[in-house]
Amino acid sequence: MGESRMQTILLIEDDPGDALLIREMLEQQGCKAELVTVERLSAGISFLQQHSCDVVLLDMNLPDSSGLSTMTRLLDAVPATPIIVLTGLSDESFGVDAVKSGAQDYLIKGDIDGRILKRAMFYAVERKKLEIALKQTRDLFERQARIDYLTGIYNRLMFSELLEAEQQRARRYDTELSLIMFDLDHFKNVNDSYGHNIGDHVLKEAAQLILDNIRSHDILSRWGGEEFMVLTPKSDQNQAGILAEKLRCLIEAHDFGDGLHVTASFGVTQLKTDDRADSFTARADQAMYLAKQNGRNRIELR
Repeated sequence: MGESRMQTILLIEDDPGDALLIREMLEQQGCKAELVTVERLSAGISFLQQHSCDVVLLDMNLPDSSGLSTMTRLLDAVPATPIIVLTGLSDESFGVDAVKSGAQDYLIKGDIDGRILKRAMFYAVERKKLEIALKQTRDLFERQARIDYLTGIYNRLMFSELLEAEQQRARRYDTELSLIMFDLDHFKNVNDSYGHNIGDHVLKEAAQLILDNIRSHDILSRWGGEEFMVLTPKSDQNQAGILAEKLRCLIEAHDFGDGLHVTASFGVTQLKTDDRADSFTARADQAMYLAKQNGRNRIELR
């Protein structure tokens, strides 16, 4: 079981006889971990919030909690700690339900011996490690699927999901919703003259500059290449235009390093009654293209 790695075992058990039996089993197996025993769930949660623990042995029926809620309350309090549920023979179904709800294992008190207990604890710890690792990997993949790898802001996929949700919200509550699309002017020249590493730096810094100067509920996304979107809930076209002008000035004035300056062209539009997501974004794109045609480093409303 790797006793040298297991330092503390918490036993939440109100029956002194059962607690003594568990202690004797662990001693017979040469387990060197400290066994801490408490009689109430509240005391167990309090201990776990203040001390590290390798595994919890949990009686399902305690003076201050009984049934499946005993395990779920403990799991909610300390989700990273592996739990083995201890049940009586007549409560075996509770043990099965506990495993389905997040416990690592259940043991029937009358069937436990030292060898079974030792093995159960070892596998509970290892399974919990794997469970946490898999969740972290899954969370990372989910984040990578929604976050632009270069700038760290939302990517086009995530923006499309948020745009759909904000359109529904605007219609439900009859509020304005506006969209700003902007593109860094002559960005190919930056890459050609300074190299792609500098180009990447400009994109990252521009994204951060915008992020620092919009409201917390505005949504910034990299649409593709050097194109960005800013979705502004509860803003009409004129308000979004004022924000776009502020952002345009910030980009124009910003030193991206060694005196490098860039400008951006902006298109602004407001959600219409019959808009779909594609017609809404297409109109912002048309406005931005018009800003390009009319000399760049400017804003067009459409």
